[in-house]
Amino acid sequence: MKKGKGFGDDFIKNLLLTLEETNFDEFMNLSYAVMMQSPSNVLKRKDSIETKVDAINNMIEYFEENEAYEKCTNLQKLKHLLFLEADEGDS
Repeated sequence: MKKGKGFGDDFIKNLLLTLEETNFDEFMNLSYAVMMQSPSNVLKRKDSIETKVDAINNMIEYFEENEAYEKCTNLQKLKHLLFLEADEGDS
């Protein structure tokens, strides 16, 4: 399959929603992997900083409950980058 010729947006969204409902642990691990593989995409998204921080905080809470502290640390670093980027945008 050629790069850029993947599945349509709706297909992927529906697949992720199904995964979230059927296997939440796998959904969270996949979400974490995607965010850590390409943190710049998280930073560049047009969502508000509040939306991004809420999502990251929810992930941190989940991984704390599962004692995956290394993931929590990485998510904290990503959250810190969000605030650095927001501060640069204000300059």
